[in-house]
Parts: sequence; C-alpha cells; structure tokens
Amino acid sequence: MKTIQDLPTPVLLLDGPAAQRNIECAAAFVRDRAVRLRPHLKNHKCVELARRQIDAGECVGMTTATVGEAALLVDHGFDDVLIANQVVDPSRIDQLVALAGPATVRVAVDSPDNALPIGRAAARRGIEIGVLVEMDLGSHRCGVDEASEALDLARRILEWEGLRFDGLHAYHGNAVNITETAERKVLARSTMQRAVDARRLIESEGIECRILSGAGTSTYRVVGAMEGVDELQIGSYVTMDWAYHERTDEFEIALSVLATVIGCRPDRLVLDVGVKGIAHEFGPPRFRGHPDFEVPRFRAEEHTIISAPGHGLKVGDRVHVLPGHCCGTCNLHRQMVVHDGDEVLDVWPIAASGYALGAGV
Repeated sequence: MKTIQDLPTPVLLLDGPAAQRNIECAAAFVRDRAVRLRPHLKNHKCVELARRQIDAGECVGMTTATVGEAALLVDHGFDDVLIANQVVDPSRIDQLVALAGPATVRVAVDSPDNALPIGRAAARRGIEIGVLVEMDLGSHRCGVDEASEALDLARRILEWEGLRFDGLHAYHGNAVNITETAERKVLARSTMQRAVDARRLIESEGIECRILSGAGTSTYRVVGAMEGVDELQIGSYVTMDWAYHERTDEFEIALSVLATVIGCRPDRLVLDVGVKGIAHEFGPPRFRGHPDFEVPRFRAEEHTIISAPGHGLKVGDRVHVLPGHCCGTCNLHRQMVVHDGDEVLDVWPIAASGYALGAGV
C-alpha cells in the first residue's frame, strides 16, 4: 500500500472522504428545495471531481469561468455547461459556438458589444446560443447595473439571430468574502433580491426568464432559500481552504499541500514550497495540527518560512499546509493525490489548470 509519506514533496493532496462528504452535504441542502446546484469547475479544474459532483445528484450542470474549462467538460461528456463570464476574443467565440453542438452551452453577456458577435457566429452555423444577462451586484466586474438595463438587453437579444435569452446570471463576490455571518447574510439577501426583482420585471413584460443563476459557497444557504433563484454556482465547498472555512464551517477542509521541512532552527522552520505551489490571495497558509505556527511573510517562490518557537520538528519531517485560497492553489498544480488518512487512493489530473488554449493553437 502506497502512503502519502512515500510521495515526493511538495504535492497537492485531496482528502477523498472529506471531499465526498462536502459534495453530499451540498446535495442534501437542495434536495427538498426548488433550487438546484450548478457547481463551479474553477475551484478544482478536475474532471474526476466534477463527475462526483454530478453523480451525487441535484445538479443541473456545471459552471466554468473560461471557454477552455467548458471545452474540457464537453470533451468528457458533460452535456450542460454555463460559462459565467463574457467571451469576446474571436477565437474563443468560435470555440464556444463549436461546443454548442454536442452540449447545451450557455454564456453570460452584459452588452450588445459582446452579445452580437456570439450571435453572428452562432447564426453562421445555423444554431442558437443560450445567454444569461449578467447583473453587477456589487463586485464591479462585468454586468449591467439596473433591472431596467437587464430588461432592455433581454428585449434586444430576442431580436438578434443566433441568440436565445435564457435568463440572468448574478454573482455577489462582494458578499461571499465577508467574515461576519450576520452582515454577510444581509448583503447576500439584499444583493440577490436585486436580481430577483430584475427577473420579475422581465417576466412582467411577457418575456420568459427561465434561469436565475448565482451565489457562492458562503452565501448558498441564504440565496438557496430565496424564491426566484434557480441555480447555485457554488465551487469552493468541495475542497475548501482555511479562509472559506471560517465563513462556511459545515464543509471540511479537504485540500492541503504536503511539504517537507528543509530548514530547522529552534524558533524557525523552512518548508520546500512557496508561492509557486500555494495561492495566498486571502491570507498566508496555515498548518494542520500546528495552530501556533505563523508565516510573517509569504513571498518566496520555493520556500515557506515559519515562525515556530518550540516546534519540536526536525529536517525531513512532513507538514500539511492549508492554503488561504483553494481555487488558486489547484490552478498551480497539474494533479492531485487523493488520499484517505495516510493511504493513497488515486491520482487525478487537474486538466484545466492554467489557461488551456484548445485545439489548433
């Protein structure tokens, strides 16, 4: 039996039973509700893990952030994918339209400038692409600001060849990162209510709005209880990181990076992994079983320096490093080793890590 202690470090680990419990926890939440899951591939970028999310039930399909991620899923037999982002590059539009033959592929739009080129490309192939009008709920990325703008764009989409208006996309990134629970719930509910109100306005004009899709791992319980929301685009719940766990503790931290102590002083340790192996947008890494360890600065490419007085470790010992950002960490690796305790269960490719350019590039 191969164990994780036999693995070369640094190595990305996924606690298989913990990840499965996370998947089943999310599925159980929606089971007796009208809302369904549309898990986000950008968390783990791993086909095998996506299959387990779908197989657990209660999912209408998958969400991706890029056309490359969507292509990976379609190539592996997934038949319903939402690209929750604007697709503008001409080669990406061609790739998007090609995917719409073997699968139902939808995409977010927020203006004629990015909707019309998609419609023209689809019309040239004699097909329609389903689009969701994106609303900006406070993240100030893409999206229309007001319900009236969403209605206006929906009306125009109905007139354009090659496009099918399917509904609204609404993600409130400004709410999901709030640590204080009551404040996060209030903002999550109020921002998503703007999208529900936009849906009702569109429907009042006799326009079918079949889908309202959005929310995140730390807001899914609030949004999933709201009438008028159809899909929850949760992603980080499967793997989790220490930062998200502080906001959503019903899910377990299943992701870690196993590292080796390569330097040792009475008050300091050095590990063989740095920013090239651990994403830290939401804070420096923490360490399983060592809550007192601190990282004063996390900047080195291949090293983590830990302030750890009286640590009791020696050169060659192994440490489980808990990332502050699970999605970014998965994107830095090409595979994850699935384990149960010390036992290695499998190795899964992270096939969508980085930016896959697609065939012909």
